[in-house]
Amino acid sequence: MNLARYAAVLAFALLPITALGAAPAVPSPSIDTVAGTTVLQQLDSAASLAGVTLVVRAGLDRQTMKQNGLAALVAETIMKTPVALRQAQGDMPAMPLEDAVAARGGSVRFTVDPGDVRFYAEALPDDAPAVLELLRAAIAAPDFSPATVRAARTALTQEIAASQQVALQVGLDMLNAASSPQANAGLPELGTPASLSDLFPGDASAFYRAYYRRGGVLVSAAGRLDALSPTALSALAGALPLGTTLPVTVHMAALRGTTREIVAHRDISSPWLIAQYPAPSVNGRDFGPMLVLAAFLRRTISDIAQVPGVVSPTFASRSVGSVYVYDRVPSSLVIYVNGGLIGNPSRTFATALSVVNVLAATTLQGSIEEFKAAAAGDFANNATTLETRTWLAAVFSRESTSPDFINRALAAISATTPADVQRVARTYLGNPTIALVLPRNSNLQD
Repeated sequence: MNLARYAAVLAFALLPITALGAAPAVPSPSIDTVAGTTVLQQLDSAASLAGVTLVVRAGLDRQTMKQNGLAALVAETIMKTPVALRQAQGDMPAMPLEDAVAARGGSVRFTVDPGDVRFYAEALPDDAPAVLELLRAAIAAPDFSPATVRAARTALTQEIAASQQVALQVGLDMLNAASSPQANAGLPELGTPASLSDLFPGDASAFYRAYYRRGGVLVSAAGRLDALSPTALSALAGALPLGTTLPVTVHMAALRGTTREIVAHRDISSPWLIAQYPAPSVNGRDFGPMLVLAAFLRRTISDIAQVPGVVSPTFASRSVGSVYVYDRVPSSLVIYVNGGLIGNPSRTFATALSVVNVLAATTLQGSIEEFKAAAAGDFANNATTLETRTWLAAVFSRESTSPDFINRALAAISATTPADVQRVARTYLGNPTIALVLPRNSNLQD
């Protein structure tokens, strides 16, 4: 395709797209306040598992710049904290939380966000009460002994090493660092091996005592919740002492200039381009139009990148596409292209960015119904796991009084007009911040 054809695609929306299926029936979340804690529930008798997310205000923005990785180290230490697994035949020897939960047939993991750390536990309905009790016990009294903290640091270092081989993640980390309004909120979520080596049990213990407080805690649950007692969810928050916390304010100068480009070299086989644009929050009038715009760009960029027919949809979706990141502050629209898909990475990257520029400058005409259907299907399909559903309910409840993410998103998409998409394109698709992740021997960029 040449640029004239791109303009035609963007102006008249002629590219066919397979409309995804209707949105699955997802129960509307209920919201309640129990002992000062916000509790969200999506009781779903059709689910086979129960999933619970605990959100604590102990994320990246509670670290100083010298404490890079401390929030993750504390969370990983909780995962490694020994807890007693109670069985019908008697208590078993204490084992790390993640192992004890697995022995009970469940799973537990954590994610560090700019303002929060969230723990997610999942289990069969009959096992869910015991799994939540294990999580509550570990969060209430983490083991900050040298051996446990050392095991946590080792686990994080291994995970960091693995993530550095994923070019898309490397690029997103660089862009998040550049776009965060506070410098500490843009630090790598898990820290770096060097920064972790400077953190000790006393640092982890002090961070826990300062920021693992009940104020601002949110518990979100979905699935087979009928086996849980009325107080099981609020008890998770009750494991923490009373009190509220404030972020550590660290300002940084914004990137300026007509070209904002960040370059990194990694041991990867092909170059990647990841471009980040500002985007609206879930509570703004531009939320629905941005969902539609992201679906439009996802298909168009895939077409112009000429993704080979032999590439599976799963691989292609990881190699070329667009993502509207609305669950992070600030929100962003990210487009990404794996330059190894075709022979000329420089041309592919330039063409992908040209498509975005053409869209922002061209009058959009014709029907957008197929792209609205794609946006609705993408949102609904991405909200099918219990973990995602619990997290989205939390995100939407914090942005407004309603955690009903499915109906709010579908209504916003349905109300979107071509003029809305055009306005959003012109408002947000301006000068992007670009991350180039290149092979170490690449001559694409000096």
